[in-house]
Amino acid sequence: MDLKDIPESAVVQQVKTVIKATGLKLQRINTGCFQIGEGRNRRYVKTAEAGTCDFEGYDNHGRFLAVECKRPVGGKLSPAQEARINDINRKGGVAFVVHSGEEFLQKLKERHCI
Repeated sequence: MDLKDIPESAVVQQVKTVIKATGLKLQRINTGCFQIGEGRNRRYVKTAEAGTCDFEGYDNHGRFLAVECKRPVGGKLSPAQEARINDINRKGGVAFVVHSGEEFLQKLKERHCI
């Protein structure tokens, strides 16, 4: 399989495996909007703010941790995602982008999260 053929969903699954193995307390956050109700009772519900990372929670030392998953080739951060990651890091949390479970594990070690 070529790297460009690896979807973001595969990276998310790899990251879930690492989370389970390391005991991190991170939850998957799906962002988007959906409609409920009909006619005059119709309304839209937003699941999370734009820029929210794929996984958010805390590391094994209690620090806020956010991880954005992108496919290995072609995955780009939105301006809102980049701003959120920068804000979290500036305020003492840990946030980063990963393109594989292996990269995720390496960054966790480098940032002393596990």
